[in-house]
Amino acid sequence: MRFRRPKRLEDLWEELRARMIAETSVWLTDALAHPERAVRIPTIMADTGRFPPSLARAFWEPLLAE
Repeated sequence: MRFRRPKRLEDLWEELRARMIAETSVWLTDALAHPERAVRIPTIMADTGRFPPSLARAFWEPLLAE
């Protein structure tokens, strides 16, 4: 049996950081290539009214069903 020396904590963090950057880059590239898939978040100015319950359902159901 060969003994493998554990990696230094700094190396592990560097690998994690590089992986997160790569995954984020892939996600952003895909999002920019397909803007039609973007989720539009409805907004309303503060103190100007409320969203109707039907809008809340229409917004959240597709997101929570996935």
